[in-house]
Amino acid sequence: MKIVRFLSGQCSAVLAAALFVVCAVTPANAQAGPTVLVTKTSTDGLLTVVLSSSNPADAVDVNNTYTWTATNNSSVVTLNGVILGSHWGDYCVGASATIATTCPIAPPTGPTLISLASGCGAQSPDEFPTNIAVMGIWCTPSTGVTLPPGASVSGSITLRPGTGGPAFYTVYSGHTPLSGSGTTQLDPVIDYHGMVAPAATDIQISGSASTGSPSLDSTFTYTYQVKNAGPWGTYGGIIFADSLPPSLTYVSSSVVEGVLDRTTDQEVQATIPNVCSAVGQTIVCPLDDMTNGGLTGQATITLTVTAPGVTQQIVNTASVHTVSPQNDSNPANNSVTVTVTPR
Repeated sequence: MKIVRFLSGQCSAVLAAALFVVCAVTPANAQAGPTVLVTKTSTDGLLTVVLSSSNPADAVDVNNTYTWTATNNSSVVTLNGVILGSHWGDYCVGASATIATTCPIAPPTGPTLISLASGCGAQSPDEFPTNIAVMGIWCTPSTGVTLPPGASVSGSITLRPGTGGPAFYTVYSGHTPLSGSGTTQLDPVIDYHGMVAPAATDIQISGSASTGSPSLDSTFTYTYQVKNAGPWGTYGGIIFADSLPPSLTYVSSSVVEGVLDRTTDQEVQATIPNVCSAVGQTIVCPLDDMTNGGLTGQATITLTVTAPGVTQQIVNTASVHTVSPQNDSNPANNSVTVTVTPR
């Protein structure tokens, strides 16, 4: 992985995938933040990086301020070219080669930038790979900063996560010269894997039968539409279930979901094979996570059944629900009842 690319001028050096903030040299005993998440020291023992946050954990739509501090541990050596940076991505970000299977829906837009430490600015989108980071910040010259013995350099950023799920947050530093590794080597590096608690969103279902009066002993279908009405994406998946009345005989099922075509970056509809399982009369279909809106915010489930051989009214109820820890903001629209009368 290529870590460092240098351009000329103040605030123009770019760390690929970097959310980079370095803004002030402070005393070594300065507070890094109320919750220390990770501490790591370089292999030469001279530089220690601390990652901390204002909240112990992230939650959707809740601001969290991250602070990272690099400290010169030596009592006699002055460190030159000290760099300090970070990148941050949330659910579906960082999957890289396996993203097609680990992130079947469109990746989220990531957290919203609320504020930066003074003097820092954003990179352009082409300065970091969006499959790893969702934004980039860079605030130091390419030569880094100088840390006298015992001094530290800090940066901070306030973010508001917009998607529940795994958070990939990396902080890295380095100094020049770093023995045996060259001037572009980063050491130490913190890879922090947190979890963003999802916010409640509205999953709803509607449905109908292909006919209200199927012929006796004939096959017909139930078609259900599942939609995420927002305002947030889902994390952990969605479960569809239909406990068929005993008078019906289950034949088959199919699921069509919105997915992201990785070759065109366009949302398309695709049939997902072998999704549903049948145990007795109960059909269960795990659905992929859904974005708020668009094709990747909906799915269609079709169940084919056989009608009974005698005339009777058949009341069939299907339901959907989010997976814990995410809650549904409106459980009232999580089920639908369809009535048919074979004749």
